[in-house]
Amino acid sequence: MPKVTIFLTSYNHEKYLRDSIESVLNQTYTDFELIILDDASTDSSWQIINTFDDPRIKAFRNEKNKRGDFSAFVN
Repeated sequence: MPKVTIFLTSYNHEKYLRDSIESVLNQTYTDFELIILDDASTDSSWQIINTFDDPRIKAFRNEKNKRGDFSAFVN
């Protein structure tokens, strides 16, 4: 189990998402998991998230926009 969990939430953030994910993955500290929660983005955010193949990433997506409610994934 990783020592650190990083939560990254997204809704239509395709412009910044790739840089945000790469910033986390490029840290010198590596004992972490990155949980990405997409709130049913209508842009290419979900596709961008899925281009990353890193075992530290766990990505989840709301099928409908719930205005940031990710309780189904974190409970």
